[in-house]
Amino acid sequence: MLLSILLLGTVSLVLADEKPCTARDGDNFYDLNRLSSSKDYEFTSPSGDAFVVNVCKPVSSDTWAIKVDRPQDVAGFTRRPRGDFSLGYTNTTVHVRDGQPMLIMTGGSLCPLANETAASTVIRFICDTSVFGTGQPYLVAQLPPDESACAFFIEWRTHVACPTNEKGTAWGFLSILAAMYVVSALFMLYILVGTVYNRYVLELRGADQFPRYSLFTLTDAIEFFRNLTDRIRHRPSHSGFGDGGWGTRHRGRTSGGYHGLAEEQEAMMGGPPGFLDEQDEENAHHSPPTPPATSNGGTPPSSGADANGAIRL
Repeated sequence: MLLSILLLGTVSLVLADEKPCTARDGDNFYDLNRLSSSKDYEFTSPSGDAFVVNVCKPVSSDTWAIKVDRPQDVAGFTRRPRGDFSLGYTNTTVHVRDGQPMLIMTGGSLCPLANETAASTVIRFICDTSVFGTGQPYLVAQLPPDESACAFFIEWRTHVACPTNEKGTAWGFLSILAAMYVVSALFMLYILVGTVYNRYVLELRGADQFPRYSLFTLTDAIEFFRNLTDRIRHRPSHSGFGDGGWGTRHRGRTSGGYHGLAEEQEAMMGGPPGFLDEQDEENAHHSPPTPPATSNGGTPPSSGADANGAIRL
């Protein structure tokens, strides 16, 4: 079970490092997934050309006569008279340059002036906290600067491009895993120690020897181990499992530990402290005096009879 949890943690760590559309730059973390939209972003270049793009996912708009091998993976295109021109395929790898995240799309339509070269596009995202929404892309340059352009440079000002705290990191998962492991270990220790204590100290049997499922406070735990130590330390050195030890049922309980049944019987038979001494003194006062012995060693006769047993009046 523990091995499976550790394996899951390792897999989660790898997946967290490979989370798409994110990047780390030192202590800064960038996440552009919030810019992925079900509706494409449309904008117009300074020359009036219409552009359609999306972030970290293919466009959802219909394309017309686009000449690429995988039209379903096109991340952006521009409208042209002879068909749509692809800006490049979808890419989820974010690069950070000078504190600014960037997406590079390659594999677009073939360049008009170089049939062996495919179009490519660079989108640079600029952190702008004054833009409360997702912002809007803007074409800053294209090469060549006419209708035969094959390289495009786009800027996108948005607060989403600002560095944030990473959510759901593997460190958070490992912290939860460690906490679960510690709690499980403490619970198993509680069950084990509680069972041993109930069986050999309290001499419970059956289901009674298992501890109840109640939460230990810190004070309860300290008191529990202190009492357990005191009971073991104050056990007689000659006692064993069959004679006055853990094999004998204990009745009373004091701060020094449990006392044996023999001590209770002695206390019950003897009565309160000093009782036997007072009883002996009382018997001494009320007992008749012992008659003196006769010359022949016999018991002297009573006052109403002589030595031969005759009654004297």
